[in-house]
Amino acid sequence: MRALRTQAGGVTVRPLAPGDGTDALLDLRVRAFGPVLEDGSDRWRAEHEPAIRDGRCLGAFTDRRLVAAAQFHDMTQWWNGRAVPMAGVAGVTVAPEERGRGVGRALVTALLEVIAARGYPLSVLFPSTLPIYRSLCWEIAGTSHEAIIAA
Repeated sequence: MRALRTQAGGVTVRPLAPGDGTDALLDLRVRAFGPVLEDGSDRWRAEHEPAIRDGRCLGAFTDRRLVAAAQFHDMTQWWNGRAVPMAGVAGVTVAPEERGRGVGRALVTALLEVIAARGYPLSVLFPSTLPIYRSLCWEIAGTSHEAIIAA
């Protein structure tokens, strides 16, 4: 993968490196979404290390401080009986104090560039908010339902 460094509004977006560690990423996640269960921190770190190692996790930095992050999973979608590569965007996290300043847009735009450069013709995500993702050309294409029926 080519070295990706995008600068927008004082923010630098680049792939997270193994040397960046997961502590700053976990801190960002906690500040943006709330605490991780105490026994879940190690599992959370273990789940994110492969994405960092594979260059599938980007971070947005102001100076040297991680202010946003996002990653994608290597997935497959089936069309007419044929497997098609698909990138599953996940963990789009922006520090509360950075929201509304274009950091998320810069991050997701850079992530989409990485996804396209790796040859994924499709991407998917479960949006927490629609306006930003619609403005980046995603649209609701289905829903997820869960039914629990007592046996």
